[in-house]
Amino acid sequence: QLLKAYTLFEKEVEYVIMDGKIKIVDEQTGRIMEGRRYSDGLHQAIEAKENVTVEAATQTYATVTLQNYFRMYHKLAGMTGTAETEAKEFWDIYKLDVVVIPTNRPIARK
Repeated sequence: QLLKAYTLFEKEVEYVIMDGKIKIVDEQTGRIMEGRRYSDGLHQAIEAKENVTVEAATQTYATVTLQNYFRMYHKLAGMTGTAETEAKEFWDIYKLDVVVIPTNRPIARK
């Protein structure tokens, strides 16, 4: 993991150092992901690379997919501009219909 930390993970790109701790940067948004740590010893390897205090590894006791997480609820609702194209997936996974609500005004884009 230390080799991976040195070759694949760049400071100020994949992670930053704040308050003497390694913080992961979300690659999509660029935001700091508070409370998140890399798994399988990678986070400790990066801490060693950057000469900050190496903290104990965390352990994952259980994981759940988003699909199974949402199935825990009896009622689901949401609103998005892109659901119509995924209507079949919503039905196959959640048994949910997609209802298209027309715009209040005509679309200005051509």
